[in-house]
Amino acid sequence: MKRMPAVVESPTVRTSTAQRKLRLPRFGLFCCSLVLAALAEYCAYLNEGGGGNVRRVLHIIALTVFFMVMTLIFERFIDWLGRDSKRTESDHDRSTILSGFLRRITPDFAGDRRQTLKAIAVMAVCWLPYYMLALPGEIWYDTVQQVMMWKGLPNPITSGAWSDHHPVLDTLIFGVFYQLGAWLGHPAVGVALYTTCIAIAAIVVFVYTVRYLAKSAVSKRAYLGAYLFFCLFPFIPIFSMAMVKDAVFLPLFMLFSIQCMEVARTKGACLKNRQTLTVLIVLAILVSLTKKTGVYSVVLACILLAFVVAGNQARVKLLAPAAASGLVIFVLLPLALFPACHIIPGGKQEMIAIPLQQSALLLREHGDELPKAEKDVLTGILEPDAAENYEWWAVDKVKGTHWTEQRARLLHPFLRIWAKNAVKYPETYARAYFLLEQGWVALPNAIVNENLQSNYLYMRTAPSGNVVASGLPQSKRTRLYDGIDEFVIGLGNQFFMQPWLSRAFWVTWLPVMQLYETIRKLRAKELSWAYAAWLIPMLVSVPFMWISGCSVSPEGLRYLMPMLGIAPIGCALLTVDANHSSER
Repeated sequence: MKRMPAVVESPTVRTSTAQRKLRLPRFGLFCCSLVLAALAEYCAYLNEGGGGNVRRVLHIIALTVFFMVMTLIFERFIDWLGRDSKRTESDHDRSTILSGFLRRITPDFAGDRRQTLKAIAVMAVCWLPYYMLALPGEIWYDTVQQVMMWKGLPNPITSGAWSDHHPVLDTLIFGVFYQLGAWLGHPAVGVALYTTCIAIAAIVVFVYTVRYLAKSAVSKRAYLGAYLFFCLFPFIPIFSMAMVKDAVFLPLFMLFSIQCMEVARTKGACLKNRQTLTVLIVLAILVSLTKKTGVYSVVLACILLAFVVAGNQARVKLLAPAAASGLVIFVLLPLALFPACHIIPGGKQEMIAIPLQQSALLLREHGDELPKAEKDVLTGILEPDAAENYEWWAVDKVKGTHWTEQRARLLHPFLRIWAKNAVKYPETYARAYFLLEQGWVALPNAIVNENLQSNYLYMRTAPSGNVVASGLPQSKRTRLYDGIDEFVIGLGNQFFMQPWLSRAFWVTWLPVMQLYETIRKLRAKELSWAYAAWLIPMLVSVPFMWISGCSVSPEGLRYLMPMLGIAPIGCALLTVDANHSSER
């Protein structure tokens, strides 16, 4: 990667001309706030069983004002981040012992390798309490299935064979650490080794991200703020250390995002360097191998980058990571690796989870109104008794884990019937969808908890037959983990903490605010497209959140991990100095 220009910090006060340019109508903000408010209140309406139309309207008005105020506060926060943070000599003379200590431990992200090691060490110290609390490791439900596949034991997905239902590379990684632990005396040792390695990898990647921001013309406060966020926001270390496929995906996605940002910042000039292009291709493949939707994120990112790079040659080179990822995922794995290694391909039910969920509710509420031929198709592709087993918060009992020949034969007729009934029963489809995805848009309420959770309690202290058979470590500290979860949930229910600990804030509200402010700066010519394209990691993540199989269950927490990782990037790009941005 080519050396980037020295840091250019934002001026203390913008010119009056720039201020006039940014005084654009707030109609767009009002529309965004109104839509978010209406969706949030619609989810509350579904949870409470309807009623109270006047009260609903008042709630929508209040929420619209709330979202607008939050955005205006966000603007002031970005203005503060963009200010020059230099201190005068007299300020240093009046500094306290604490501020002097903080200056001493704060790394210089534009410095040498020693400063990088210092940054890694400080973050590691901040993460240490969460690391000690999690030991030997926080294990998720899907990981138990993958370890059982590694051992060749029957599991909820297969009778012992490997399956691509979960990414094979993730299964291999977990299996290798499990086996190392078994050789060293107990699988718990292997889990602890994994927790240590993934924590180190995540810390190194986060520090690398901050160093990139520090060398890319964002304000000092912005990149130091990103560093503090990665160090101190508890859910960053908690989720990054988990033994789950999303934790493996996160550092690779962050590195891929940084490469995309560099391509955008240089308008594709960095792709002339073969090493840079090779790194981008390798990261694209790894992102695709560690998450089922990763290949689609890669392709979408390359398409968006094509609009900001300069020249057809750079656009052609962007085909390489997209083509390489597609070749590996759709050709090499299913046609070569899976047959050779006797791996069962993953089913298509994951990609059509939302239509399956909507069809199950359709059968439950309007089954008597459907023609027999349509009912036969729906019952044939859904899990047995799907209408009776329908759960509004998850799709597992509707979609199942196996893709049979019967399902494959019924796929096209099913899609036609699903589309046809979407016109006839839109309310049923909307209810099924928004109940499932309400964690991404609704405010937490008494019926549904949509806050972030510590999640230490998950799987570790609730052993099932599968957990015992897998040999994975279990913990008896149920009261401790339960107390932590209750404390975090209670904290998130407090009025002033609720927005910041809400899943909706990180998945929807903050991205909308960042996108809105970016568009305003583009219209005011205060930001170039080369830097605005730093939103690409967010833009390729959000769509897949909105087609996830759950948003309010513990599983939904791991889905939003990329959103936490890339959140500071969108804030940082808004502090890029206007003059520097226009030079690109």
